[in-house]
Amino acid sequence: MRGETGAFVNQPGNSDDRGDILPRLEAMMESMTRSDLKIAKLILKSPHEFVRASVRSVAADLGVSEPTVLRFCRTVGCEGFKDLKFRLIQELAHAQAMTDQRERATRPTLVRSEGAPASGVDDAVADRLFDTIIDALSRTRETLNEKDLQAAAQAVAKAGRVVVYGIGGSSAALAGEIHNRLFRLDISAMVFTDGYAQRMSAAILSPGDVAVFLSSTGRPRELQESMELAKHYKATCIAITDADSPLGRDADICLHVGLSPSGVEEFQPNPMRFAQLFVIDRLAYAVAASLGERAHLMLRRARGSVAWLHGLAPQQPIGD
Repeated sequence: MRGETGAFVNQPGNSDDRGDILPRLEAMMESMTRSDLKIAKLILKSPHEFVRASVRSVAADLGVSEPTVLRFCRTVGCEGFKDLKFRLIQELAHAQAMTDQRERATRPTLVRSEGAPASGVDDAVADRLFDTIIDALSRTRETLNEKDLQAAAQAVAKAGRVVVYGIGGSSAALAGEIHNRLFRLDISAMVFTDGYAQRMSAAILSPGDVAVFLSSTGRPRELQESMELAKHYKATCIAITDADSPLGRDADICLHVGLSPSGVEEFQPNPMRFAQLFVIDRLAYAVAASLGERAHLMLRRARGSVAWLHGLAPQQPIGD
């Protein structure tokens, strides 16, 4: 099955309250037509492949017409093909999360049951959160390649312009932190968190420009396509992500930040963002060091501009 371009940007329907797709297909199979049965069996056998397929590829692979595929989607209670795939990928993601949680079932629970005494539970939560953050930072410190870091710093310091791309929650927020670190070094970095704007900005890059890509998984299609465009126009692509991911492998320079091998609790924010922030700070420090006296001058001027407003603040770094 050939992939369908584009991601689930506009989430169709209000899918959360209409039940899971896979159990519904199993329940309906006895009453299905021969063509619908082919489609249902394909979904049940290869759901992960189906969510990446197009209507045309499904129809061609099964020897049915494209209208038949679209009618099947409505028959099983979906608004269309995109809605079916979106609901299916939600179901698969939830199933994976539940599998991960069962694998971690031997860990002590960190969620206080209703009416349970607070003694010890809050400390356990704090310890668990703290430990996973330290683990993420420690693993990143050990695996971050110094040569790659210096190469990235040199590219940023010499760049004609810098663009920063992040999609979603923490990656998009941390893209703004890269801008925050660089502008005070007199390096203008534009941040793009919208897929369309990322593509357009990547298409106008030139040799000597730098595109920085932030992602926890290294898999968002928008980022992969924007990197492909940036590389086509000879910009240097730096990825802060898992090196063993599509984005990490395609980047000119990858500053490796890996996901936790043991996962995290269901209610816990991803500690990887602390590791990403550590890499951003390392990169900003290396860029400043490569700029030398110019960086000292810019930081002094920036600090002086705000000291004029509130006076001298003890122990406040000159870069903030």
